[in-house]
Amino acid sequence: MEKDSQKKMIGELLKAADRFIKSAEWNRALDEVGKALAIEPNNMYAMAYKDRINVSINEEKKKAEEEKVKRLAEEKRSGEKPAEEKKTEPAKPAEPPKAPAAEEKRPEPPKPEPAKTETKPAAPAKDDSSARLDALRQEFAATQAKLQREVAQLTMQLKEAQALKDATEKNLNGQIVALQGELNAARQNAVKVDTKETDQLRKEIDALKAKHLQDVETAREVAKADMLAQVALLQKQLEAAKANPGVEDASLKHQGELMLKGMFQKAWQDGTITNDERALLLVVKGAIEMTEAKFGALEADTRGDAYVNALRSVWSDGVVTPEESDFLTSLREKLGIPADEHFRLEGQIRKEVKK
Repeated sequence: MEKDSQKKMIGELLKAADRFIKSAEWNRALDEVGKALAIEPNNMYAMAYKDRINVSINEEKKKAEEEKVKRLAEEKRSGEKPAEEKKTEPAKPAEPPKAPAAEEKRPEPPKPEPAKTETKPAAPAKDDSSARLDALRQEFAATQAKLQREVAQLTMQLKEAQALKDATEKNLNGQIVALQGELNAARQNAVKVDTKETDQLRKEIDALKAKHLQDVETAREVAKADMLAQVALLQKQLEAAKANPGVEDASLKHQGELMLKGMFQKAWQDGTITNDERALLLVVKGAIEMTEAKFGALEADTRGDAYVNALRSVWSDGVVTPEESDFLTSLREKLGIPADEHFRLEGQIRKEVKK
């Protein structure tokens, strides 16, 4: 994510640099490119922009040098023209004063001719314009050659960088394709393996559930048969007691209560008393004439005893497997045993096992 944000920032900086290049603001363009290179020093696009700006600056300098040379040449041509000769007019002699009219006119003396003065043209000032022009030409030629070498070098570097970029992208694309293929293959294999293992586990779980249900049903049938046998035996004893008044009725009732307690314990082993089991329990209850209160108390006591017996059976080897833990949880929920009562009973059983 950070790399994407850096690329986006570099793109914005290069766009700004491009705008400054179009308006010939070279320094501002270089500033934007410098910011981009500060983020990623080896960014090919930023380096190309920098080279482009430097070439444009050098071309602008070249044009300025050409203009300067042209201007100096024009100044030299204008300085070599001879100065125009300055002509000086001869001074006019002063006129002699006129004689008064009354006096006789005397012959005027000959007028001296004014001396002619000639001005020689001034010699043109000797300057070093030619030398300066030659020096500028040499400097311009050297600068132009240097710029050409730099442009050629930058062009070569740009080509090499582009070739390296293309090769790197090609290599990366190949690696990405290969990794994607490996990932897809691994996913397909994982799906196949997971599906196969899941199906196998599901079959095993279904088989265990079926076996458990069968075992529960078998246990119920056995318990039911045992309860029927006990009920039949109790009924015979009661009939015999009626036929022989000498047999103590209290002893038979006590025996019936013990039988009823045992029947309750067997019925509670799977956590649920079926309708058939309850019907048999009610038969015994009626036979020994047990009250509803006593019958309910016996049912509650045997419910707790059934859970204690289950805990003792599970903890007999000192280890509780996940399956046994699930069985205890299911039995506790069916019997309505609170969590605190479960922990109390479990603590007692564990102490017994450690002894």
